[in-house]
Amino acid sequence: MRRVALCLLLGVLVVSVEAKAQTTVAAPETVVRGFYSWYLHELSKEKSEPLKQKTVALKYLTPQLYANAPRLTRQQDADIFICAQDWDKDWEKNFTIGSVVTQGATATTLVTLPSGQDKIKIKVTLRKTNVGWRIDKVACAT
Repeated sequence: MRRVALCLLLGVLVVSVEAKAQTTVAAPETVVRGFYSWYLHELSKEKSEPLKQKTVALKYLTPQLYANAPRLTRQQDADIFICAQDWDKDWEKNFTIGSVVTQGATATTLVTLPSGQDKIKIKVTLRKTNVGWRIDKVACAT
């Protein structure tokens, strides 16, 4: 009887360890898509300061970028995540993400927002942290 109980316990432990090992970290593209889907949705609801939702923002951004975003926005006189002062409600459904290039613990991609004949391009850099990929830098691309 003890042997059966011990085998069952051992089996449960093995399954538990395998389940934890299969837990995957979201890919960089998934993080960027999640952030821009959330951020642009909040803007389209006329919430001009989505970053006030700190818990949600930190699911996507490094703490350093989150802390520096207000200062960077003031310096650029534009929202650093959309490279503009105003937003277009159509962006929420029409933004695109380019191919992700990963080098070690850093990944980069290009987010494109349609804007009439032109397109706004944002270079997004992610860093792999102990909690997964997080957006660490954004820069307006030309």
